[in-house]
Amino acid sequence: MAAWLDVVCIISVGALVIFSNKKGIFNIKGLSNNGLVITRILSTLPLTVLLYCLREHKKEHEKSKEKNTNLKRECDEQRSQNENLIKEIVKINAQNDKLHEEKTTLKRELNELEQEFDLLGVVPEKVWKTIRQIEVGFVLNINSRHPEVLVDSAASQVRFVGNTQGPDRWYCVTGSQELSRNHYWEVEVGEKSSWAIGVVTKEIKEKNIISESTDDEFWIIRLCRGKKLEAVQSSTVTELQKSPKKVGVYLKGNLLSFYDVETRQRIHNFHIECSGPLFAVFSPGSRDKGPLILKAKGF
Repeated sequence: MAAWLDVVCIISVGALVIFSNKKGIFNIKGLSNNGLVITRILSTLPLTVLLYCLREHKKEHEKSKEKNTNLKRECDEQRSQNENLIKEIVKINAQNDKLHEEKTTLKRELNELEQEFDLLGVVPEKVWKTIRQIEVGFVLNINSRHPEVLVDSAASQVRFVGNTQGPDRWYCVTGSQELSRNHYWEVEVGEKSSWAIGVVTKEIKEKNIISESTDDEFWIIRLCRGKKLEAVQSSTVTELQKSPKKVGVYLKGNLLSFYDVETRQRIHNFHIECSGPLFAVFSPGSRDKGPLILKAKGF
């Protein structure tokens, strides 16, 4: 028997077969696929077995080749899908960029329109609707209420209950929550002869009164004795012309604006240079016992 047949190793599916030539008889060491141990085979069979194993090996090679081909096809399909997905993402990003650009343009045009009409003192109807969409109600802070200020059970009316004689006093109540810098609210003042509304700092919130002290910071408009409408920033007083029946208050960034709700006419603007917390304030004055009526979330 030729020397190259002394030891032949063939790796097949599930078995390692070892042929060894000893005295004309081939021993096959290893496990077959069904788990049986083959130990001996006649010397006349090794070529047949070798050919069989070669055929099996070829089959396995063909299967492996077919599997690789399938994998390549799947990879190509996945690559194509990924390329299509990337194209869709690029398309969506382009659409988003366009929408963002359009939004930026509209916002700029809206700001320009607001500034233009602000010079005239009248808010255009579309802009007014946009502002009023962010209108909020208030939870009033009962701990910030002065004893001579009464808040009804629904927290929608605030009135003075003290002596209406004597000097003007601006006892008040504030909202319980700090204002955001994009806040709008409305207060109905009606025919009251005395009232004050606007924005104050935490110090006034704790004192329960809007005083004339220059140490306190506040930005309000107030009606005195039914005749004089004033804009007051701490100790700075500016006389205004028209007394509204319903006031819209709009805080946007550092700009605080007051409007006549019925006419959309601007009453006054304040530029607030304060980075601390701000609170809405409501004072019914001390000249009558009529109520300030406001939109409230609850008490």
